[in-house]
Amino acid sequence: MNSLLARDADRARQAALIGEDAGRLAGAKAKAGSDRARADYINKIRVKVRGNAILPPGVSGNPEAVFSVEQLPSGEVLSVRLKHSSGNAVWDNAVERAIRMSSPLPLPDKPELYDRNLEIKIRPNQ
Repeated sequence: MNSLLARDADRARQAALIGEDAGRLAGAKAKAGSDRARADYINKIRVKVRGNAILPPGVSGNPEAVFSVEQLPSGEVLSVRLKHSSGNAVWDNAVERAIRMSSPLPLPDKPELYDRNLEIKIRPNQ
């Protein structure tokens, strides 16, 4: 009888562990899907900004400028701040102008991905 109880207890522990693993797996899949959707959202913004950016002469390589952008839920740009220079002030200024010209920014497909403050990384050959 004790061996039956011990086996039942083992089965219950195994079922609990399987349930925990399934929960972790589902959470990881949801996070990966959310991360992908967020990356797609930021990429839509990058595409619009690059479309408005004029590559100045003399920019060599593929310098990356990083901007902090504050926006309204409508996508209207409130402020743009250079967070990390590309090392080329002319390119940095061109990107800042392009971000302002891109207002309103594209909205995410999923409203829960909206973020008032965005970090946008822009390269000329991206």
